[in-house]
Amino acid sequence: MPVCLHCGEINPDGALFCGKCGFTLPQPGGAATPAALRPAGAPPLPPTYARPPAAAPVPPPAAAYVPRGPYATTAPADAVPPRAAPPNAKYCVRCASLIAQAAVYCPVCQQPQP
Repeated sequence: MPVCLHCGEINPDGALFCGKCGFTLPQPGGAATPAALRPAGAPPLPPTYARPPAAAPVPPPAAAYVPRGPYATTAPADAVPPRAAPPNAKYCVRCASLIAQAAVYCPVCQQPQP
């Protein structure tokens, strides 16, 4: 009766794979097993092999960073009210730069304007 080298489960004769974990079982006349490679007088192998503990779950990302303190120079984006464009100008759709009403391209970022 072959013993699984992965989980220690005892399996029926002639089985190729462990019924518990699916690991390939050692076959008679096959390659040497780890137990056969151990030096004489060495302590026996434990019946099961402990798996390493699962990695700790990654915590969800914290809220967006909002600078505070003496070096905070800008307000959070949601605290700034939207600005109305002057009557003869508009804002770029990409970089929000103030551009001429007739501009086809933004002079700052070269984005085509609608």
